[in-house]
Amino acid sequence: MNTIVELRPTSTQTMDLDSVLNDEPSQITPHPISTSLDEKSTQIQPVVTPSATREIKTVNVNLYTPLFDFPISEDASQEIEASYRFGSTMFGERIPHDGVEILNPEGTPVLAVEDGKVYFSGNDRTFKRGRFTNFYGNIIILEHELPGYSVPVYSFYAHLSEINVHNGETITRGQKIGSVGATGKAFTNHLHFEVRIGDVLLQNARNPELFLPLLPTEDQPDVGILIGSLTSQNGNPIRGVSVVVQKIEDGILVPGTSIYAETYAKTISSEQNWGENFVISNLPEGEYRVSAFAYQYFVERIITIKGNEFTTVFLHPED
Repeated sequence: MNTIVELRPTSTQTMDLDSVLNDEPSQITPHPISTSLDEKSTQIQPVVTPSATREIKTVNVNLYTPLFDFPISEDASQEIEASYRFGSTMFGERIPHDGVEILNPEGTPVLAVEDGKVYFSGNDRTFKRGRFTNFYGNIIILEHELPGYSVPVYSFYAHLSEINVHNGETITRGQKIGSVGATGKAFTNHLHFEVRIGDVLLQNARNPELFLPLLPTEDQPDVGILIGSLTSQNGNPIRGVSVVVQKIEDGILVPGTSIYAETYAKTISSEQNWGENFVISNLPEGEYRVSAFAYQYFVERIITIKGNEFTTVFLHPED
């Protein structure tokens, strides 16, 4: 009479399931089992592995990221004089402006906009740093290495009443380097601030508003920057033309909101990454019309300014 023997796997005969699934060697050695006897198979429950959820982060390609800090502290005036922006001539009344003006009382601390070293500190009575000798008076030039630039970038601080650094000194961002004054050919106390790229020569001056932080206020907590170009039908920059930026609300131009910018003068160059010939920073969020008369043509574009973002606009007469 044949006897059927039923075998039940013991704990020492069952391989660790996690080891099997993970292709790892089992830590338990099972006893040999005779193959001449019938066995009931041990059912293995399938393991469900949850699928990973990938977190997708959106990137704001229009986010404005300043490369410099502001050269004047928050407890003083940081407002850039809008009537004489970089590259403008006040419509022929003055020489082309190679920087921006920040009006403050004499003695207001002037701060380094970024880590660097002092390229020059002194005056320009005998060596021309601007358009004439003794034009900037007491001046500091700092040399910086900035991301995105394979050449040095220089920051200029002019008309100073006091200089607190010396040539070759290592400087840290936010360090006091001098004080506001009216030396040289200044009409009143203010900081003349410039940015020059690749060399300290005058023709290397570029628009500082492209490097400085935006300045929101309690009344206007969300501001952006407008970077524009006005070109001819041939694609050449149109020089010394008034560009009007006017607020739109509910599809209607708002009276009394016009902001005027002058396109760069003939001797002024655009920044390599932008190709612009006018810039207006610290525009409050909202919809605007940007317009200009280009020779016999009237051109306009409708734009939207968003907080902490740059908006580009290209004004070009149609054929």
